[in-house]
Amino acid sequence: MAKNKIIAIVAIVIVIIVIGSVIAYEYPRIAPKPAQKYELAVYPGPSGPVNADHILGGCVLAIADTAHLSSAKMAAEEQFMAYMLSPPVQYDCMKATGFIPISSSDISNYHVPDIYSRSNATVTIDYYTSISITDYKAFTQKAISNFESLYPNIIIKPTDIAATSIVSTVEADVKAASTTPIVMSIDNLDVGILAYGGYLVNLKNVVSEVTPSNVITSIVKLTNDEANIFGGSVPFITQIINTPLVWINYSALKSAGITSMPATYKQMLQDAKILYKKYGRGMVNMQGHGGASTATELYQILVQFGGNPVVFNNTGDIQGMYCLYNLSKYFSPEYKTSYWATYKGLASNKYAVMDYQWPGSVNLTALGMKYNATGSHSIVNISLQALSEGVFIRDPVSWISEWQVIMDSAFVKIIESGTPQNYTTIAHVLSDANAQMYSYLQSHYNNTVAKEYENGYFKPIVV
Repeated sequence: MAKNKIIAIVAIVIVIIVIGSVIAYEYPRIAPKPAQKYELAVYPGPSGPVNADHILGGCVLAIADTAHLSSAKMAAEEQFMAYMLSPPVQYDCMKATGFIPISSSDISNYHVPDIYSRSNATVTIDYYTSISITDYKAFTQKAISNFESLYPNIIIKPTDIAATSIVSTVEADVKAASTTPIVMSIDNLDVGILAYGGYLVNLKNVVSEVTPSNVITSIVKLTNDEANIFGGSVPFITQIINTPLVWINYSALKSAGITSMPATYKQMLQDAKILYKKYGRGMVNMQGHGGASTATELYQILVQFGGNPVVFNNTGDIQGMYCLYNLSKYFSPEYKTSYWATYKGLASNKYAVMDYQWPGSVNLTALGMKYNATGSHSIVNISLQALSEGVFIRDPVSWISEWQVIMDSAFVKIIESGTPQNYTTIAHVLSDANAQMYSYLQSHYNNTVAKEYENGYFKPIVV
């Protein structure tokens, strides 16, 4: 009996040793591989054949032209604007949201100008913002709390809503002759409906008082240009800015023998072919999901080719779309679902190039990139470099949403459908888009607006 037990125990030990040996031998082959670390980078992006201009995104501050605004109420609104534009508050916003301050002034010694006396009567201001709910909690609520502690006789009632809701609310309040002071932070494109419609206060005489010194040159030019666009009025002041950059999996490029980031679209096409040969799939991604994401990216690319994307079909527009069509043969399969918040595939090598993405939407921690990195390669400095190469904003026309729908449709026909194209067929699609936009303006506005459109009156505002 004891002998049998010994034999059984020995047998079990032998089995365990054999199984253990097999596992030890096979484990390196069957075990999940540790995540590979890639070197990720960001740069302003390729230059087009005409320019390297970047689209300027972000939010602007404006005051609703509500009825019977007393000088005291106006002063309270201007005090709040001056505070929100102050370098310390802008710096806090940058840390919380990634948006770039408009000024390089020293934050430690800055004093917000005294516009509304602390001995004046208490004023309540409705403040509308279209910033994301995450940024609202991380930045806006804290900023307002601090403001009210500094100015106890100015009460801010904040509301975080969609930009379209800000537009409809302000329109309704102004038409109803509301006497409530209203300040808003709204996207620099959506503000156009209110600016063109005459719903905003002219800030021309207070710009110098509420804005800090050392404002970025392009922002100063933009503010000055507003008077030319809006009949002498300055209806809004740029608050926080953002510009799309190109994000790179530099390790993937180097593995394919590419040692520099593509400086032109011609070089990007060459690199895309090399990457395709190396990895067996397209490795260049863009925001092809549709909606505002796709239309906005196309807008910038076509401007860099000398186009006027608003009219769709000038020579630069056609050349830019033709270049993009040739590049699309090497697009990542991810591009059809990619939009303004797409970036994570870069860190897993699903694609090696994310062709234009907004820094504020990229979770740099998830990518393993440090936002506050110092030196010339920090996100802020790369953004400032991009802005120094040339800046424009989209003309904030009230019909921009319809333009986006038509541009998305043209993109699908030319790129996403897979239909073979050439320069002539692309020109035809874009001419059809131009005709659709013209017809829309005729039927929804009037012949004057439609003719202004056709004559190129509406175009990118280059600063």
